[in-house]
Amino acid sequence: MATKAPRQLIRYSRLNPSKQEFRLLELQPAHNGNPDDQVVCRLVTVRLTEDLEYLALSSLYGDQSETERILVNGVPITITSHLAQALKHVRTVFFPTLTKRPAREPRRPDNKRAPRWLTHLLRHVSSILPDPDADGAGETPPLRLWIDALCINHQDDSEQSNQFLGMAQIYGSAKMVIGWLGLKTEYSDAGLACLKDIDEKMPVNWGEPADREAHPEDYAPRHEWAKQIAWTWQESADGSDFHQARHWIGANDFWNRPYFQRRWILEEIALARFPTFLLGDSIVSWKQVLRLNQALEEFRETESDVFPRHVKHQLAELPLGTVHALLDEFLRRKKMEVESDNTRSSKDTRSSAPSG
Repeated sequence: MATKAPRQLIRYSRLNPSKQEFRLLELQPAHNGNPDDQVVCRLVTVRLTEDLEYLALSSLYGDQSETERILVNGVPITITSHLAQALKHVRTVFFPTLTKRPAREPRRPDNKRAPRWLTHLLRHVSSILPDPDADGAGETPPLRLWIDALCINHQDDSEQSNQFLGMAQIYGSAKMVIGWLGLKTEYSDAGLACLKDIDEKMPVNWGEPADREAHPEDYAPRHEWAKQIAWTWQESADGSDFHQARHWIGANDFWNRPYFQRRWILEEIALARFPTFLLGDSIVSWKQVLRLNQALEEFRETESDVFPRHVKHQLAELPLGTVHALLDEFLRRKKMEVESDNTRSSKDTRSSAPSG
C-alpha cells in the first residue's frame, strides 16, 4: 500500500461494490526487453472471483520530489520514481526474454538460470506468467497487477473506503504479493549472496521446539551449525575488518530498508498466500527473511561459543512490530500446514483401509 496516491489524471469508471468489482493494471512488456523503457499499462475493471489470477504489489510511496512519468490508458501520469522502478522491476523479473528458455523460469537481466528455490516458488504463479514457448503471432499478453496507488480512485472517498475494507481479500486472492524494497546498491548482490548462504547452512527446522530438543548442539551456547558461516564475521584476506566487507554492508542495507520499518505494510503482505520481497531484480522469500531474523535474534540475545560477543552490537535489528508481524503469520501458517498434513494423512489412511 502506498502512503499517498499520485496526482491523478486518470478517468476512472465507477465500480460496483455489490459485484465485488475492482481494478487491475495490465502491464505491457518493455520494448525489446529494455528494463529502462517507460512503463506502459492500462486499467481494467474485473470482479474478484476465485479463478481470477493476478499479482499484487506492496510498496511504500517513496520520495515525492523524485518523480517519473508512465502511460496509463494512453495518458501520461506522474508517480514517484520509487513506484515507477517497482513496476519496471516487476516487469523485468516476471516477463520472459525474447529468446527461448525453460518454461516459466523468471526473466533474469544477466540471462542466468533462476535458482531452484525461485523456480519452485514461481510454480504458484506460473499460470499467469506469459509463456515463452507459446507459438503463434501476436504481442506478448500483459501481466495483471494490483497496486493501490493506481488501481484505486483516491479522489472518490466512497470507493477508497470500500477498497480499503476489501484490502485483505485483494491481497489474499492474489497469486503472489511482492513487497518492493527498492533499488539495489553496489553491495546488494554480495549482501544477498551472504544471506542466502546463511539460510542454506541453517538446519531446515532450526528454531522449532522439537528441533531444539533433538539437536541442542545447534543452539546456545554451542551453535555448531554456525561454524559454517563464520566467514561472514571474520577478517578478510587483506586484514580489513569484516564490517567493511561488501557482504556485510550489503546485508545490513537489506535489513535497514524503510519497508521493514513499517509494521502496517508487513501486516498487508502477511495476508498473501505467497508473500515475497523484491530488491532490484532479486526475489527473497518471506520465509527466508523470517528464518534469518530468528538467527540474528539468537546471536544477539544469547551467549555463543561461535559468534563473537563484540560483533553483536553490529547486527542489524528489525523493529519489534515487524518481528511480531512476521512471527505471528509464521505461526499461523505453520499451524495450517500441520492441519493440512493431518487431513491429507487421514484421507490416505481411509482410502487404503480394506473395505468391509
